Amino acid sequence: MGASRDIDVGGILAAPFVRYLFLALVILIAVRFVVSRLGLRSMFANPPLAEAALYICILASLIVLWI
Repeated sequence: MGASRDIDVGGILAAPFVRYLFLALVILIAVRFVVSRLGLRSMFANPPLAEAALYICILASLIVLWI
């Protein structure tokens, strides 16, 4: 796994962490869609808190696996 490089977005340099944030958000949106379609959202006492925890878990997994 090579050295991380900054991402050039319209002349603005962004850290590679920004890529992980965006990718985790895309994955979370897909998981939210599946969970809502299966009717599993009612299993959680506090769904927004569960989504935030899931986002952190997805983000941590991406960082550990791709750095």
